[in-house]
Amino acid sequence: MATSVENRRFLHEPGLSATAAIRSYSPNHQRVARLEVTTRKKVVVDTYDRDTSEDEVEEFDYSDAIKKSNSELETSVFDTRDAGTADQWIQRNPSMVRLTGKHPFNSEPPLTKLMQHGFITPAALHYVRNHGSVPNATWENWTVEICGLVKRPARFTMSQLVTEFPSREFPATLVCAGNRRKEQNLTKQTIGFNWGAGGVSTSVWKGVPLVHILKRCGIYSRKKGAMKVCFEGAEDLPGGGGSKYGTSITVEVAMDPTRDIILAYMQNGEKLLPDHGFPVRMIIPGFIGGRMVKWVKRIIVTTSESESYYHYKDNRVLPSHIDAELANSEGNVFRW
Repeated sequence: MATSVENRRFLHEPGLSATAAIRSYSPNHQRVARLEVTTRKKVVVDTYDRDTSEDEVEEFDYSDAIKKSNSELETSVFDTRDAGTADQWIQRNPSMVRLTGKHPFNSEPPLTKLMQHGFITPAALHYVRNHGSVPNATWENWTVEICGLVKRPARFTMSQLVTEFPSREFPATLVCAGNRRKEQNLTKQTIGFNWGAGGVSTSVWKGVPLVHILKRCGIYSRKKGAMKVCFEGAEDLPGGGGSKYGTSITVEVAMDPTRDIILAYMQNGEKLLPDHGFPVRMIIPGFIGGRMVKWVKRIIVTTSESESYYHYKDNRVLPSHIDAELANSEGNVFRW
């Protein structure tokens, strides 16, 4: 069922007709999606629990590009710097530049390596932002819970995510909000550690579109309180007295099929590496890396945004006259 909606960004642009076709990118530049924008009276959508027709998305084979990017890649090893830590079971690329000492593992590839491997960054060289130890997960026992303002709360296994839902596969560039913070700290000291310019990587991600999962569970409408979609990871972290890593996006963003938001379970044609969220993580194109929660365990539809310490306290950009001490004393007024 088609629904006409008001889109303020386009309605008043000069020279735009009453109906406009917006085309999304595809590797061979052919049309893969079409969105109708009209100037009719806005229709309030009461529920998202409806089937909507979607144009077919043309599949593209990225295997050759991935194979090329992985050429001349050093073998990952058990690094002696991880000995005695909770991460000692993880193999890592020895060329990664460690930014926060021994543990937790926060690292970026040398720029020469990033450029050498081209557009697709090998998974082993993809930058890593960890707030604590990596969950030692298994594919068979992992589940993702969908709860909150949904009609049919559910808990999906990895097998169900792979076999019961359609999938999307596409390249997406992830950027850490702290990328090049070392230079920023030279201008104004922040509370974050010194990222270089390597906190950016591009991989081919494959997973389940979030919109299909939320529709399966019968997400309630905004009129019934569904305002935000919150994502929660598995790890218990020191921030905020032991909170989970969590964040949120608006329900409008979460339910927009053109945004290609997915629960990703593959990176560059293989299952995720432990450092990148195995067995499943969020990929939210167009948002900072900090929104793309790894080791996803729960997705909660709520009336308000995530209450996670890391959602409120991390990645804040403050006005020039506000420092971290003042922002904290003022509570959430200056949160990111």
